Amino acid sequence: MISGQQISSAMRAIFSGSSAWATCARLLIIALLSIVMVVRLDSSLTMALQPGLVWRNALPIALFILLIYGLCGRLLLSLGLGSGITWLVFNVNAVKELNMNAPLLPGDLVLVHQVLHNMGFFAHYTGYRLVLLSLAALLFAMLMGTIWWAEKRWQRPRATSRAVWILLSSAALFTMYQGDGFWPKVYGDEALAGFQQWDPILSVQQTGFMAGMVRTSQESRISIPQADKQLVAHFAQSHAGDLDMRRMRKLPLELPDIVVVQSEAFFDPGPLKNIDYGQYVPNFERLAATGISGSLTTPTYGGGTIRTEFETLTGYPMQAFPSIQYPYYGLASGWMPTVPRRLEAFGYSTTLFHPFRAGFWNRAEVMPELGFQRTYYEKNFSGAAHAGEFVSDHALFDFVLAHFDEGNSGAQYAMVITMENHGPWDYDAGSLTEVLNGHPLPSGLSAAGTKEMTYYLSHLVNGDAALGDFAQRLLARPRWTILLFYGDHLPALDAAFKDLGFDDGRSEGEEHTRYMLLSNRPLDPQNPRQLDLSSYQLPELLFDTVGLPEDGYLALASTIRQDWERDHFQHTEQYRQLQFNAALLEVSCGHKLSATGKCKRQVFSSVTAAGK
Repeated sequence: MISGQQISSAMRAIFSGSSAWATCARLLIIALLSIVMVVRLDSSLTMALQPGLVWRNALPIALFILLIYGLCGRLLLSLGLGSGITWLVFNVNAVKELNMNAPLLPGDLVLVHQVLHNMGFFAHYTGYRLVLLSLAALLFAMLMGTIWWAEKRWQRPRATSRAVWILLSSAALFTMYQGDGFWPKVYGDEALAGFQQWDPILSVQQTGFMAGMVRTSQESRISIPQADKQLVAHFAQSHAGDLDMRRMRKLPLELPDIVVVQSEAFFDPGPLKNIDYGQYVPNFERLAATGISGSLTTPTYGGGTIRTEFETLTGYPMQAFPSIQYPYYGLASGWMPTVPRRLEAFGYSTTLFHPFRAGFWNRAEVMPELGFQRTYYEKNFSGAAHAGEFVSDHALFDFVLAHFDEGNSGAQYAMVITMENHGPWDYDAGSLTEVLNGHPLPSGLSAAGTKEMTYYLSHLVNGDAALGDFAQRLLARPRWTILLFYGDHLPALDAAFKDLGFDDGRSEGEEHTRYMLLSNRPLDPQNPRQLDLSSYQLPELLFDTVGLPEDGYLALASTIRQDWERDHFQHTEQYRQLQFNAALLEVSCGHKLSATGKCKRQVFSSVTAAGK
């Protein structure tokens, strides 16, 4: 029999020996632990064990543990630290997937300071797990301290050996995530057949989280894809008449006040089974019938509000820039021909209303760059009434109306970003559930689904009542006024959506929110009243409705949409690619794309001149 002393000697030889076989044993242990970790933590690999995917997912973890080993020279400590950090990353990814229907991505690194400075806000999304994570972190730290104390008596590898491990592992990790050398082939299309850059959540389900992270990181090096200049220029040449008409429009004699409301997580639950359209949003349904409305495709789910927000402010489709997850940290920089910038050139005052922290999503820095002259954030709403965790829509709309009643004589543009129905949606709605007295919950809900729907629908019904009152008072003003209202994304009602399902059989990530455009002056009878759009097309709809002059990218985008309508909404993919290439060219031109489809200096000044 093998004695305990022999086992102890063998273990000591493996963990502190300097022989070649001991080194190979240590590397084998690191590799085996990495494989076990990804198989146990990654459900996509558990369901379909494919050796090629398993080792591609395990390799980044193994290299990371090897790097720690080179730095500290203690194998047990390296295995423990590497496993703990890997477990934490997988759990953070699970929280993000649950609430935003998207995995962790390299672009999330820009949000580290956001999380650290807003721990209380993000803690809502972890629920009881935050307490468990805190306890686990304390126990983990104690365990690692014990291992360090026990292992410090063992012989550590020589400095030269540790330097080799550090150099090899760090070089391999760096080149792997950068996509240098042979790594693009290792994680290329042939190896990761299910990877789709434009659909990260599906890619992770097909290829595994760690392999998907490597591939996404490699792809993110290309910040702005190359645009097809000839495609854009040919379209501009063949539609020169339409583009000239848009450029030469005269400003209306009376400029309307424009109010854009981005409603947090607004979505008519009508597509869900056992729910009718308008059942919980009767005011929206009634108002939408008097204006222009339709479904709205947005570039995010459950969160990531700024993606939709950026599209409606610029007209740039986020899908054209797949490597940029958060535009306020990537695309938004310096002067840009945004909606508020263009309106400012026509004499508008521009104001932003958002009853939350100015620094959240980097808005304090970005919004002035996007053209907002005045901004009102959380500190300006210190005495406002709350509905649950956040300022109520009623209080926010009252604040906005008070601003419009201050006697401003010129044309005003206001963007209103609500907060009342912000997630997470598994909280107790409290007394607000009284608003559901006339709106019973649908049948077929589990306990978790009932909790989610009770919270969400209570705020939805309350917000719909606030919308009805706001629209009535805003549009009753004698001045010409336009109200554009839309939802930024669907709520992440994971349990409720699974319980009910959608009538059309699609997943929650494929469903759409809605929008409506209202005016207290007659709308052009030639314009369609029912129009399904993407959020990046809302600026075009707004300028067309008012009759404002357009130039550059906006004129091209509007003409593309108009041509698509003339084509009876056929060949959608061709028009979408044309739109994407125009946006790519616009950004690569420094936001100075001319209506001829070519880069040009001082484009924006021609818009102002045409309007005057």
